[in-house]
Amino acid sequence: MPTYEYVCTKCGKHFEIQQKMKDEPLKVCPECGAQVQRQISGGSGFIFKTSGATRRDSNKSCTFEETGKTCCGANKRCTDAPCGD
Repeated sequence: MPTYEYVCTKCGKHFEIQQKMKDEPLKVCPECGAQVQRQISGGSGFIFKTSGATRRDSNKSCTFEETGKTCCGANKRCTDAPCGD
């Protein structure tokens, strides 16, 4: 469920709330009852779900030349390695 940011037009309160994408935007400030505006935010990043992604995105190198192993742990170059090592 996405998290939406709101700001009150009267008291300036900033708050976040998780809502379904189909839910109507909030209209009333929970503090003072005035009108709120939904803010445009950068959103969130995405999460890799593959086991090799964490190795490639970490600070550790996974090139065969630097480690002597491929990302899948082989001691020689793989012909079908997903990262090309």
